[in-house]
Parts: sequence; C-alpha cells; structure tokens
Amino acid sequence: MRAAVLWKPGKPDAIRIGTVADPRPGPGEALVRVRATSVNRLDLWIRQGTYRVALPHILGADVVGELEQDSPSGRWRAGARVVVYPGIFCGRCPACRMGHESLCPTLGILGRERHGGYAEMVAVPETNIFPLPGSLPWAEGAAFPLTFLTAEHALNRAALRAGETVLIFGASGGVGCAAISRASRRGARVIAVTGSPQHVPTLRVLGAEEVLMRGSSDLPDRVHALTRGHGADVVVDPVGKAVWSSGVKALARGGRYALVGVTSGAEVEAELRPVYTRQLSLLGGFLGDLGEFEGLVEELARGRIAPTVAETRPLTEAMEAHGQLDRPHFGKIVLTP
Repeated sequence: MRAAVLWKPGKPDAIRIGTVADPRPGPGEALVRVRATSVNRLDLWIRQGTYRVALPHILGADVVGELEQDSPSGRWRAGARVVVYPGIFCGRCPACRMGHESLCPTLGILGRERHGGYAEMVAVPETNIFPLPGSLPWAEGAAFPLTFLTAEHALNRAALRAGETVLIFGASGGVGCAAISRASRRGARVIAVTGSPQHVPTLRVLGAEEVLMRGSSDLPDRVHALTRGHGADVVVDPVGKAVWSSGVKALARGGRYALVGVTSGAEVEAELRPVYTRQLSLLGGFLGDLGEFEGLVEELARGRIAPTVAETRPLTEAMEAHGQLDRPHFGKIVLTP
C-alpha cells in the first residue's frame, strides 16, 4: 500500500511517500481502508523528535474509512463506514475497567505508539471503531476524533455548567473550535482568544459571544470587565506557556484551569499564593475516554457536531500539509489517500 512515511526526525521533508507492506491485523483487530486522516500538532512533535518512535513510522491519529473485511467478532461487516477512537489502551487495568481509558498506565495514541492513518490502510482494535454517519463527508469525519474528544474531556474535567463563563485560548485551532462548539451547546458563555482577526466572524458563528486578541497585555482585565468583575469560571488552554499567566489571572475565585496542550512551550513560572487564596483548580486533560467518544459519535450522527475543515490535500502532499500547520489557518488540515 502507499503511505506517507516518516524516515527520520526533522523538517517536513523527512516525510516521504512510499510503498510499504499492508498491515496485518492482530487478534481482536480490524483492518480499515483509510478515506481521510487529519494533521495534528502531535504529528509535528513526533516528526521533530519530541516523541521518539521506531522508524520508519506512519503518523496519523484521526482515521475514518471503510472496513476492508468483516471484523473478528462479526459485529462489523466489510464496507462499513467507521470512525476510530484514537486511544490505545489495555482494557484490563482498574482505570480501563472503570471506563477511564485515558488514565490507563499504558495509554498510547494511534500514529504515535503504533502506525496511524497516513496510509491507505490501518489496523486498529475492534473496540476502537464506531459508526460514521453515512451523510458526513470523509474530511469532516477526519476533523472530528482527536480535537472533539480532547475538548469534551476538558470540559467534563472542569465540570462546565450552563450559565458559566469559559475562556478558550487557541480558538482558531482544532481543539479551540471544538471547545467553543461544545461549551456553547452546554449553555455556557464563551469568550474566545485568537491571534487571527479574520477569524472573528466565524468564531462567533461557532458560539463565541466575545472574541479577544491573543497577546493583549490587558486580557485578564478585559475578561473581568466582560464578566462584571467575576472572571472566567473555566479556562481551556491548548497553548501553554504563552498564555498561562493571563489565563490564571482571568479566572474567577474557585475557577478551574483545564490544560490540554503546550503548543507554545511547557515551562512556566507560577505564583502559588493565588492558587490557594482564590481556591483555583488546575486540571490536566489528555485525550478522553471511550464512553465520551461514544457520546460524541451519537451527537455527530444527530447533526449536533459540525467539524471545521481548513483544507483537504491528497496524502501525497503530507509534507506540504505539515508546513501549512505552522501558518495561519482555521480548523483542521485533512489528508485523503
């Protein structure tokens, strides 16, 4: 089969299109013919060597496609349209047995711990496949798994409720767009932060009531002004270092800070006194659980989720797609084999 293969850590040109052996499903695994996959920051970090993987390697956490053959259990028939839960978990540990797969000690991600979707076919555990609505375009399906699961898990961890205010950084990215949509559907007031003024109208359509510009020194003051001095009940942060200080200052007393990424850096200086005097909570959100994904798939089938696609490229342009990820764009960049 054809695949976009990472041969060495480095720049986008470390990814080359080549022919590799078809994957052989192991026990309990299904073979999916990939119709679309998307590009994530995770792919860039793996390519750059932040995460070490055995090389050569096939990236891609987000997979939608059709089953190449009947699944081992017989529950799924060849040709079924499916979307894949991107987490790789053991299914046996206490966390997995309680339905908290994201806390599995051996948790991995498709495209990192095993070959992913930058290929014509991929083998995945049968437990990870869910039905993809027949009316949904492949590209939108590929823009769905990792970003919406991450956003939903973060909002669940923060226990966001109707009537509360949530401040969402990185609003123009995949997780940001998903978090705006899901928070708005919960009845929360959304304040979005972006570095791209041209995206403001679309962010409002997604559900942002207010949109602020990234890098403003008075951002915490503006959040407090917009909330009549209360502050944000929840912060969702996929950015990290560049926004950490502003995010903490923008929180209300008893506020919850959901950290889901560190695209700008992972090391920060923290003033601890406000954490206990204002009774703030710091919550990590990584991936999400199988039950959360199942609920999102049901929402997707009902038309309550609309994934945002920035552009679609053929798999042969994976190298160019990686370059595009560092330039301004709105939503997900999708590859089609």
